[in-house]
Amino acid sequence: MQDTLTRLPTRRDSAHTQRLECVVRVAETGERWGWLAVAANSRGVCGATFGHASSLEAGKHLEEKLGALVLTEGGKAEQFAARAVDELVAFFAGGGVTFSVPIDLQGTAFQQAVWNETNAIAFGSLTSYQDIARRIGRPQAYRAVGNALGKNALPVIVPCHRVIASDGSFGGYTRGLPWKERLLALEGSLESVHLK
Repeated sequence: MQDTLTRLPTRRDSAHTQRLECVVRVAETGERWGWLAVAANSRGVCGATFGHASSLEAGKHLEEKLGALVLTEGGKAEQFAARAVDELVAFFAGGGVTFSVPIDLQGTAFQQAVWNETNAIAFGSLTSYQDIARRIGRPQAYRAVGNALGKNALPVIVPCHRVIASDGSFGGYTRGLPWKERLLALEGSLESVHLK
C-alpha cells in the first residue's frame, strides 16, 4: 500500500528554520519492516525512513531528520518519491535491488564523499569505516566516516548498514544495531560480521 502523505506537522521552533519543499510518500512493507516514508524534490530523493508502527510515525520521523517540510505534489518529485518507494518495498521483500532513483543528499564535501563511496557498496557486500576513509583519501578519518554515515538521510538507499568496524564487528547504526543486523541478514552478509 502506497500513499502520498498529505499533512505533516511543521516545526515552529525557529523563524530561521529552512523549509524543504518536497513530496512525501509512505508505504507499509509488512509486519517485519513496518511503515516507510520517502521525501523527494525535483532533483531526487532527499530522505527516507523505515521500520515504523504507522504512517504518521514514519512521517514524523522523516520530518525530524530533514527539518520543516513544505509539501508539494506532482512533477519529477512525485515520480522520484514513487520510484523510491517501489524500490524500497522490493528491497524489503527480499529482492536484491540496486537503487536507481536519483538522490539529493545535502551535506559537507566530506559527508558527500563518504556517502558516494558508501553508495558504491554492492548488495550483500561489506566494507569498513577505515576502508571508506582510505578510499576518500582521509585514512585517519574513520571515526568521522562513522559520524558522516550517522547523518545519512537515506538509509538503505545509501547503504550505510553495509559498513562495519575494521575488526569485523557491527560498528554503529543510527536506527540501532538490531535493525542493522536484520538488514545484513536480509542481504545474506550477517555471517561475515564477528559478534562480540
